[in-house]
Amino acid sequence: MEIWAGNKNMEAYHRMENELLAKYHGKTAAFCDGKLVAIGDDIDDAVEKAKMKTGKNRFFVRKLFSPEEQTNAILGIVNEVLEL
Repeated sequence: MEIWAGNKNMEAYHRMENELLAKYHGKTAAFCDGKLVAIGDDIDDAVEKAKMKTGKNRFFVRKLFSPEEQTNAILGIVNEVLEL
């Protein structure tokens, strides 16, 4: 069982992950009620588009980078903090 099982938005993201990374790499996706509702240049843009489309204000938002890129970004931040 996957850790996101039962979360409609995370399930939708994982179903679409490869397609989203191929089409929208570096952008931000917003999901609501198990559906992709917006793609934006950044989180603010994606959320604003999602609000306009759905009239809601709670979304699952995901920056569209590969797992390796996400890991490298997190490790880079951790290394910067440790050097302080």
